[in-house]
Amino acid sequence: MKNSFLQFMLLVSSLVFAQKTIENPKTGFSAVPYLSIHKIEMRDSTTIVSFEITQYPGFKFTIPKQTYIKDVAKEEKIFVKSAEGVSMKSGNFVPESGVLNYKLIFGKLDYSVKKMEYGEANDGGNWFIYDIALQDIPNPSGINKELEGNWFNADNGNWEMGFYDNTIIYKSKVWQYEKVALKNGNGSVSLTNKDQKVTLFVKKGKEGSYFIGETPKSLIAYTNTSQNEIEKSNNTDIVYEMPILQSDSATYSGYIKNYSAKAAVKTIAIHIDDIITGAQNTFVAKINDNGFFSIKLPLYYPHEVWVRSSIFNGSVYLEPGKTLFHLVGDREALFMGESAKLNVELLKAQTVRRTDYEDIMRNILDMNPETYKSYCKNVVSKKLETLEALRNTKTIGAKVYQITKLEIEYNAIAQMMNFQRNKETAFRLKNKIPNNQREISLKNDSLTADYYDFLTDPLVNNPLAVISTHSYQNVINRLQYLDLVHLNSVSVTVFEIADELQKRGYTLTHEEKQLLDDMKQMEILKNDPEHKAFDAKYAKIRLAFVTKHQKILKEIAKVESFSFESLEKHLLKNNIPISKEEQEFLKTSRKLAKTPTAKKLEKYKNLGLLIDKFYKKHNDITNFLYSEMRTNFRNKKLAELFNVQEGFASDIMKSQDLCNNVVAQLTPLSDGDLIRVQQSIQTPFIADYIEKCNKQTIAKIEANKKQTGYVLNETPKTEGDELFSGIMKKYKGKVVYVDFWATWCGPCRSGIERIKTLKEEMKDKDIVFVYLTNQSSPEKTYSAMIPEIKGEHYRLSTDDWNYLAGKFNVSGIPHYVLVGKNGEVINPKLGQHSNEELKKILEKQM
Repeated sequence: MKNSFLQFMLLVSSLVFAQKTIENPKTGFSAVPYLSIHKIEMRDSTTIVSFEITQYPGFKFTIPKQTYIKDVAKEEKIFVKSAEGVSMKSGNFVPESGVLNYKLIFGKLDYSVKKMEYGEANDGGNWFIYDIALQDIPNPSGINKELEGNWFNADNGNWEMGFYDNTIIYKSKVWQYEKVALKNGNGSVSLTNKDQKVTLFVKKGKEGSYFIGETPKSLIAYTNTSQNEIEKSNNTDIVYEMPILQSDSATYSGYIKNYSAKAAVKTIAIHIDDIITGAQNTFVAKINDNGFFSIKLPLYYPHEVWVRSSIFNGSVYLEPGKTLFHLVGDREALFMGESAKLNVELLKAQTVRRTDYEDIMRNILDMNPETYKSYCKNVVSKKLETLEALRNTKTIGAKVYQITKLEIEYNAIAQMMNFQRNKETAFRLKNKIPNNQREISLKNDSLTADYYDFLTDPLVNNPLAVISTHSYQNVINRLQYLDLVHLNSVSVTVFEIADELQKRGYTLTHEEKQLLDDMKQMEILKNDPEHKAFDAKYAKIRLAFVTKHQKILKEIAKVESFSFESLEKHLLKNNIPISKEEQEFLKTSRKLAKTPTAKKLEKYKNLGLLIDKFYKKHNDITNFLYSEMRTNFRNKKLAELFNVQEGFASDIMKSQDLCNNVVAQLTPLSDGDLIRVQQSIQTPFIADYIEKCNKQTIAKIEANKKQTGYVLNETPKTEGDELFSGIMKKYKGKVVYVDFWATWCGPCRSGIERIKTLKEEMKDKDIVFVYLTNQSSPEKTYSAMIPEIKGEHYRLSTDDWNYLAGKFNVSGIPHYVLVGKNGEVINPKLGQHSNEELKKILEKQM
């Protein structure tokens, strides 16, 4: 009987231990805050993990075959076998509810394991959750379990503290536990932060609430109810008013919950759009060992900024002169500081703020311009109804209502202006046409000024619109390049440049005076009746003929001067067809070449080289005149077509045109040009800001002269396959990251800026960063810019660039190539990666 009972107990015991279930396990650092683990079932042969993902409807994700779990104490990975609720063969989408539950089934994990890790072992994998507790592990500080987590002021809903395993968040700082003296949830917790100390007195309340304060007589009621669920926040009627632009800064700081060195992330990048220069400036915040980061950022108007890292990829809204503290890595974003409530309420309005691009892509191909415009207006109407409901229920305050209303309205305008671009994108998606295929069979709709009747002067010239996150900036961008107001072909003659130079007191050299005289004589000769008649009849044919045979002309130019006669000989010799129209043109051209006027013009056949030299020498003046012509044309057309007068918007567009040279191209304005520009700007802040940018550029150029860590190399005197190997020969034994770029390329510059911290981190490794550009990067700008780009530099000839562009199929820049230690190309099209991903790729080759 005893033996039977013992056998029964052993059977029960074996059944109990044959399955172990952990509900809502405690986790350490998570790189996927929107992904949570609800349950883990440990069985004899499998481990089942139940997940919940909370994201916007339509969010796409995949489950790689290399998804794994593992004992944190071991290296062996247990890979996923199957899934329930999601597909492992194709992409998955979050439904309309914004929540998706699913299970992943893995191999067996031993019951004795205390902590496990979840992650993706595939290249580029970035979903990781560390230190997932499989056993009940008490808080190492000694605080009771009920006190763990985030606590919100019961009166106003503000998040004011968070008790975690090794740290406490309090008053926008990260504190360590010094002494915990709690009994049944009552007592005190002493904290330390560097040389600061504070003691929090704790008293347990009813229904899970606590009273906490810095003295026993100043206790405040706290609840662990989510900050986003408390609707009684004291919303005020304060809104943004003019003047909206002011020179200031904002402090953005935060804590990465349960931060772990395993994440291999040491920095967070903050990208701030500068509407006056049109640039996006990148700032890098260093993450301390305890997960805290803080950075003071220049900010001259309230707006959304982008925060980028593998830990958090999103945005926050900053205000000049104010602070924001951000909890990163938790299930929901939490905030402290002066801009906290603003950010909490913007999250509550997140659904109405989001643009449903998927719906646009599904429907736009069936729309004409007018029906698309009606569609956009209908979307605005519905969104504004939802926004009014949020305001009436006091879910959001006056500021968030103001920001979101402007955002909805200006985003709709940007989308209406984007009709043709959106339609092309939808067409490419539907027909699976890659972006590098230029020619597509989609017919463009002809949009007249009547289509743009939504553009009005009060709307376009509204300075307060800058608070509308990025919507107003998008409208400005579309307006700048709107076909109806954009001067596509700008021609500044040598004579116009010479006039401008003389107005500025410049004395022309003898060579320049001779060039002007020769050009005048040449113009007189070209006005000969016979030549004018030839140009009138054959100008288009000549252009088409030259364009058609560009490659052949380049080959001919290597051995002799260009002439239609030499081109014709080459075509005949190689049996390349010449049309009747082209034959007539060539015959008439030969006849014209024998006239007395043509023989006189022969004297000026090399004038083109001198003209190019003149343009290059006076590139700054040329660019300035280009900018003036574009601005004047645009302003005139905006007034004529839409009755949009010169004002705030034209000031921004003009400043962006100018600052592209001043800031992006490191080409400062002269004192005279600066005064001239400032006098043409109506907004005083913008005029002063341009001057500030100009001074910063001058200082930067001077500072760059003292920079080290860059090398300007001579391109090897070789051609064909030997060219690239000749460049790589210098770096044999090292991994080489090759960057095709140009000084004028914004994405190139952003990419270079982004990896600055990675280069510094890997400066002692066997890795070389090689930068290749071509003649399109102006020499003066290039020389001023490269000292701040650590690495090996080559400014290639047009032919050398064309060869390498062909070799690596460079259809656009930036373009990256990875070369191994033996000099062999590992990846001819590396693509863009985060610093963390790129570091893994580079280290793998070492």
